[in-house]
Amino acid sequence: MGTVEILIADDHELVRTGLISILAQSHTEWRVVGNVATGAAAVELGTALRPDVAILDLSMPDLGGLQVAERLLKSVPGIRIIILTVYAAAPILGPLRKAGVHAYLAKNEAPKMLVRAVERVLAGEPFFASASTSRPVVEAPEYVPAQFLLTRRELDVLRLLARGKTNKELAAELGIGVRTAESHHANLRAKLNVQSLADLLRIAFRDAVI
Repeated sequence: MGTVEILIADDHELVRTGLISILAQSHTEWRVVGNVATGAAAVELGTALRPDVAILDLSMPDLGGLQVAERLLKSVPGIRIIILTVYAAAPILGPLRKAGVHAYLAKNEAPKMLVRAVERVLAGEPFFASASTSRPVVEAPEYVPAQFLLTRRELDVLRLLARGKTNKELAAELGIGVRTAESHHANLRAKLNVQSLADLLRIAFRDAVI
């Protein structure tokens, strides 16, 4: 196969950027021809560009990944669909398989498994990560997703930090004092047991809280 054209749809820009980076570093013949934030845009662009692969977030503000998959599979013969979601869980597998989705994995699996998933679907093989058939994906027995450890305000702070905001900027955006913002930032590091901003960003991407 020559150039492989890929479409990415996810309502979080940092996730899209991360996925593009993963793909770009793996195969020189793979080319991301579009990255969009909504399901409707994915349907429109996918129908127009007719890519070989579409990587879709299961949950988007307008059309979900399953709805987008169904429409693209009808309008773009031969397209391969990969669905990403925050947690891989058994109940969604039936509808995905019935719809004709070719691969499914949790977002925290993407850094290690996305390239393999694309390779498999291009070879005409399904790819449903083993963890996707059981309970929510965990990296280790002690792993707890950030969403279950942080308050809503702390999650807001984490999202803003992941988008490159300084303490002063996130304080202004959240309508709180800079010292309060700094306190939330410190609490994040303590609760998540990390020492650096880079570690916070990795957790934000891993748990798709951005």
